[in-house]
Amino acid sequence: MKSKAIILVTSVGLLLAAAIGILVKGDFLNGFKEGEKYVKGMFPQEGSITIQDNQIYFNDEKMTTDSDKKSFPVLSPDKTRVAYYISDINNESIGILELKTKEIKKIRLENITFSSVNGLEWLNNSMIGFYAHVNPSLDVYCLLDANKLQKVKEYYGIGFAWDSRKENIYYALPQPHFSNMKGREKIYKNDQVIFETSDSESILKGPYISENNDIAFYTKDINAEDEVKLNIGKVKDEKIVINKRVKWEKETGAITFTDNSIQIRSDSGIKEYKIDDIK
Repeated sequence: MKSKAIILVTSVGLLLAAAIGILVKGDFLNGFKEGEKYVKGMFPQEGSITIQDNQIYFNDEKMTTDSDKKSFPVLSPDKTRVAYYISDINNESIGILELKTKEIKKIRLENITFSSVNGLEWLNNSMIGFYAHVNPSLDVYCLLDANKLQKVKEYYGIGFAWDSRKENIYYALPQPHFSNMKGREKIYKNDQVIFETSDSESILKGPYISENNDIAFYTKDINAEDEVKLNIGKVKDEKIVINKRVKWEKETGAITFTDNSIQIRSDSGIKEYKIDDIK
């Protein structure tokens, strides 16, 4: 009797597990359209934006029907609008899609020089950042007003990074690529210069800014390009005060600050270094 009871319980358990598995699998697959690829364990997320057959979908609902060539869709923080890039050779613009009404408005990208688009981001529920590539030594970042449908400001440089409140943008302005021009390269906070290199160095990567105004960037010697230096400091009184400046023979990836350390993200992964140990 005891063995029969065990077999019965086991059988019921297996049947229950199979039933649950079928239900879960059914619910999981219902979140995807036929022919779409999915990865096991990845469920459709509320508020997902995709482009299929040149049309924008929000949570699998088709939101557009026009023929504009669309890319880089991003959802606003309040999930009421989608911004996306429209690549019309004669009329490049940013589309603003109202999800409730499916109405589309456009911001014309007039008098902005760029060769390719890097991306879009919402800074808040009304302001959009448009980031594009100009040439090998220059990018452009445009601040766009999604309510007034106009460009507010544009910045030319590299390494654009906002502070944690999205109030100030930091970036570097290098010398033109493939040029014999010489001069000091600069780091800006908005329109103001807060750091200049020496005549013999250039900015390799950065700047990277923390919520406490810690800042880091890489520089290199223009006469010995293999020599890279890591610079760590603080933004004070609209200037960068360098606290550490060391020869750096390790990875040169994106930097984030954590308490008394920095984390460097590169192709080989994330490595952490205590600032006091960097010498």
